[in-house]
Amino acid sequence: MARIGSPASPPARALGWLALGLLVAGSACAPPRPRNLVLVSIDTLRPDLLGCYGHERPTSPALDTLAAGGVLFETALAAAPWTLPSHASLLTGLYPSRHGVRRAGAVLPDDVVTWAAWLRERGFTTSAIVNSHWLGRETRLERGFDGFVWVEENVRRRRPSRVGELAARWLAEGPAEPFFLFLHFYDVHSDYASLPSYEERFRQPYDGPADGSTRQLRAVREGRASLGPDDVRHLLDLYAAGVRQMDDALARLLRALRDLGLRENTLLVVTSDHGEEFLEHEGVLHGRTQYEEVLRVPLILAGPGVPAGVRVREPVSLVDVMPTALTLLALPAPAGLDGLDLGPLFAGAGATLGERILFAEADWRNEEDDVLRAVRSGRYKLLVDRRSGARRLFDLDRDPGERVDVQADHPELARQLHAALEAFARGAREVAPPAELTPEERERLQALGYL
Repeated sequence: MARIGSPASPPARALGWLALGLLVAGSACAPPRPRNLVLVSIDTLRPDLLGCYGHERPTSPALDTLAAGGVLFETALAAAPWTLPSHASLLTGLYPSRHGVRRAGAVLPDDVVTWAAWLRERGFTTSAIVNSHWLGRETRLERGFDGFVWVEENVRRRRPSRVGELAARWLAEGPAEPFFLFLHFYDVHSDYASLPSYEERFRQPYDGPADGSTRQLRAVREGRASLGPDDVRHLLDLYAAGVRQMDDALARLLRALRDLGLRENTLLVVTSDHGEEFLEHEGVLHGRTQYEEVLRVPLILAGPGVPAGVRVREPVSLVDVMPTALTLLALPAPAGLDGLDLGPLFAGAGATLGERILFAEADWRNEEDDVLRAVRSGRYKLLVDRRSGARRLFDLDRDPGERVDVQADHPELARQLHAALEAFARGAREVAPPAELTPEERERLQALGYL
């Protein structure tokens, strides 16, 4: 009698081929998974200045192409209107009240888990190249990175920062995979200044005083100068030129990923920490309000496991980015995150995350911090001043410019949203008072328009 599995045993041979066929078929049906992660944050980037979000000028061909090959979230919201607390939320999946970084001088508590630390524990090489002092060792947002490079910001620069160049060099050196690379570009932030070739392309005829400098914008904010419609148009031209210069730098980075054979197994996430004001509500710069021109940010995902050409309308938050990316990487998320996995929103038609409330807080008003709060549910958004108790309710579908208070039409909704905000605030983490700013820090922040 022949032995099972011997060449003279056709049934065993058939079973073996069947098992192999099932294994191959199962592998073929398994969804693709990225091996690496590149997270790009472009500081102060408004989505409505990008072609993929409807802008008419050629400001963003690289981002437009990336969005066409991936998922674009039409209404992604920052958790705070300025760099430090917003990035802390992006890098932890927690709102500012939960991670404790709400004011200048605050540091990330030791028990808050960051992306980098979480991924490093799971075998990732972690590296960051950032262009803002807010994201460094002073605030402890560098925790978990094997390599951390700070490229000093220069508000009076015209040339692109070296972040993209250094990132391409790091990739070319062949980092051990899997890797997590976090890149932060300050290039779009004021001063609105780029190379003459970009400004000439976007600048329309103008002979007024507006120069796009942070110094002048700070004077406008403080009531020492004023801007008219032509001035604002010119500022937007300068800003658009900077967006295109930034987009070209991003295009070079994407080419480097492709040429190194890394695009096929790398998840790319591109977003921003906040937008910028251009007198929509009589303000400039950012940090002091919770209007959509400051809270709404771009959010684009592309890579393995991400479908192409999908646009998601449901409002989402930057706290959702961490759990979403971890799910795409087939990794668990830390317990207790405020964010949710957004995968269901782009995995199938008509999917929703249900009735959900999103929050924004931690404004920096300089005379007193963390005063204005925002709470959003679907199309409705409530703004609340915690000192005076004043509140306004907006229907963003009918009034995207946030001009008409509709509390009188929806008093119960306003009450429910306010109650949700108060319950959220009661869960705030108790943290040590922020450290006093040093004279050097104050001087730097004044140059950047924060003080």
